[in-house]
Amino acid sequence: MVLCGTVAGCAADAAPSGGRPVAGDTGVELPDARRRAAGLELTRWFVPIEPKERNDAITAAQQQGLMSAVAATASRDDTDAVAASGFLLFRVEESRLEELKAALGGSPQVRSVLLGALPEWADLESVRLEAGRTIFFSGRPRIPGESLLRLWMRGWCFPTVDGARARVDLRLTTEDRRQDRIALDPTLAARPRLREVEGGRTILELAPGEALVLLEKPVVPPEGTESDPLAALPPPTIAALLLAERAIPGRATVLVVTASFADMLPPSADATSAHEPEAGPAGN
Repeated sequence: MVLCGTVAGCAADAAPSGGRPVAGDTGVELPDARRRAAGLELTRWFVPIEPKERNDAITAAQQQGLMSAVAATASRDDTDAVAASGFLLFRVEESRLEELKAALGGSPQVRSVLLGALPEWADLESVRLEAGRTIFFSGRPRIPGESLLRLWMRGWCFPTVDGARARVDLRLTTEDRRQDRIALDPTLAARPRLREVEGGRTILELAPGEALVLLEKPVVPPEGTESDPLAALPPPTIAALLLAERAIPGRATVLVVTASFADMLPPSADATSAHEPEAGPAGN
């Protein structure tokens, strides 16, 4: 898969992105051809990682009406199952994204990449799991063993009777790269065993002007943790591994998905009326 049209100018001290193309300041003016292209764009914010600070900011943003919880459609798994893996999904008006970013504590760096149409699964985030580490999988503690955990996305824009929509699919998988059998031909590479995480898939649609915001639900330490040795934090969630442990030091990652519909949308009423000739005087 080719990710095309990235914006140049990423900060020189930015952390590496694991081989994914990234782009810099989203304030860079995009060429007209790119603004007209239909497809998806992924942006990463890096907000303060302190759990209580993030939790209070998320709660305040909801109370202020900056974002609303997503209700998935056309999927046997709903967002409650994804939430069990520690993720929060919200709809946000694109015009209020900058306001939301500031409400979450701001981001010293912003990385964006144009994805276009994604009919095949694309890897958004990945992390290697160490053997013997306990992790919350779908709300239950498990020890998955040495493997690779991935967050995937696919999606595309499509016309509708009243305009257009963007479909976004998300899924979580693990890959066990251990080879169970001895290969007869040692030159053959072992195929990774890909498994979907239970409850780790959701499907949703975005209307024009909407953005999807995906972030980790912060686990706030209970009061008295330092003084009480029995008040220990629970194992990390999948979201914490993908969005909090691999970001810029001291920052957690927020994923923002936006869509461009190009010429799929009908002309607005204002634009239509501007091109209609004015009616002449009665009787003419």
